[in-house]
Amino acid sequence: MKEAALTNPLCGAKTRSGKPCEKFPLASKRRCRLHGGLSTGPKTVEGRGRIAAANTKHGRYVNWREKRAKEKYYLGEIKRVMQPLRALKLKNLER
Repeated sequence: MKEAALTNPLCGAKTRSGKPCEKFPLASKRRCRLHGGLSTGPKTVEGRGRIAAANTKHGRYVNWREKRAKEKYYLGEIKRVMQPLRALKLKNLER
């Protein structure tokens, strides 16, 4: 550990308090593990694709327009089927 202290300068990134970080950087890096010394990001097209897929949002509003269009279609079909039955029910009530 003493060797690292002698060969590597301190991280130097600013902390939340505004003071410089006093941790030692990773080997052959300029920053410590907390301030971005660990990853350099994806390099290949495949790796970038995986990151993009991982950041895709999943939840309530994904593809909601397509889902709503299907719902509208099915509700319209239900109304179309029910309309003659309602008319028949009204005729029976009038008697």
